Amino acid sequence: MNGKRVGTWTLVVIVLLVLTRVAIGWHFLFEGIWKMQPENGFSSKGFLGMAKGPTKGFYYMFLPDLDGSQRLQMAEVVSGKMEDGKFVKGQSFGWTLPVFETEWYRFYEKFQARYQLSDEQKKSCDAIFNQYVDSLRSCTVEQRDAIREFLGGRERYEKHLGSTNGAEHQKIWDWDQQMKLRNEGSKMAEVPEKMGENMRLALWEELTGAQKNLGEMPRLVYGTNKVPGASIVTKIPFIKKFAQPTRLGLLDLMVTVGLSAIGICLMCGFCTRLAAIAGACFMFNVCLSQFPWPSVYPYSPEVVGHFMIFSKDSAELLALLILAVFPTGRWAGFDWFLWKLFGKRTLRAYGLRKDPLTPEIVPERISPETEAVK
Repeated sequence: MNGKRVGTWTLVVIVLLVLTRVAIGWHFLFEGIWKMQPENGFSSKGFLGMAKGPTKGFYYMFLPDLDGSQRLQMAEVVSGKMEDGKFVKGQSFGWTLPVFETEWYRFYEKFQARYQLSDEQKKSCDAIFNQYVDSLRSCTVEQRDAIREFLGGRERYEKHLGSTNGAEHQKIWDWDQQMKLRNEGSKMAEVPEKMGENMRLALWEELTGAQKNLGEMPRLVYGTNKVPGASIVTKIPFIKKFAQPTRLGLLDLMVTVGLSAIGICLMCGFCTRLAAIAGACFMFNVCLSQFPWPSVYPYSPEVVGHFMIFSKDSAELLALLILAVFPTGRWAGFDWFLWKLFGKRTLRAYGLRKDPLTPEIVPERISPETEAVK
């Protein structure tokens, strides 16, 4: 009588692969859940903003106005009129930051339309709004020289990058100068952003209880960080707790939800191969953004260990690629049911008898002589 059984070492390999799948799944799931907590202050800006090496420009593109240079563009506020198709300049009302002031006017217009202010409310809200606009213009005048110096330094830095010689001291100077300009611009742009948020809260306090029942207006978003229709994420029951209706907020949302989904799928063995490939793509971007090459500055801090080219992130990437090859979800997971219900039928429809992506594990056979001895 012939029989079949899986060899001991084959079983060990299967168990270890399943445990690897669950462990990596737990890592992804916990990372996603941790990033969802608003008190932890997660932002993709912190990680992608530190991208280095030849690929850093690609990741910087995902961060809107990283150094604040777009938001800090200044313009003079003047009155005037059109004569013979030309604008004739009149009285000057000082300087302002058009990106912020324009967004404030749009916000206040929507605010009035949404809450249908009474005459008394309209008078008090107009006073609040005009007060903040005047403060923005005064702040712009006070910081005008500093903003010009920052924008000029940024322009000189970009021109300098085209003539760098790649020397060690040059790489260090370039990186330090980039961080210096980014910090300066971000701090200056934070001032009018906080003013806008304070204005929004001050206007909110002028509303009655019935008007407040209509819900708060979305937070102000400026420049390239603004995405039309993104406020819909604030209406989704679970996601609205940590999602922000901005370009950067949507990126954070994709990261947190994506990590959590990959983690759940790997732990449960559901669509395991697809989840492993998605996880591998994520880890590939992690490795690429931090370009683990010895000569790339800034060097990795010693606290993360010592490595050359292959880091802990690249090791996890390779592990995910291995999980994408083996059917670990069928050995201990919900993929077993998917395979029975749909997998085999799909292969038969294409004239295949077995899964071409799965390495064949040959079971041990019990010979008749061995069976007779038993």
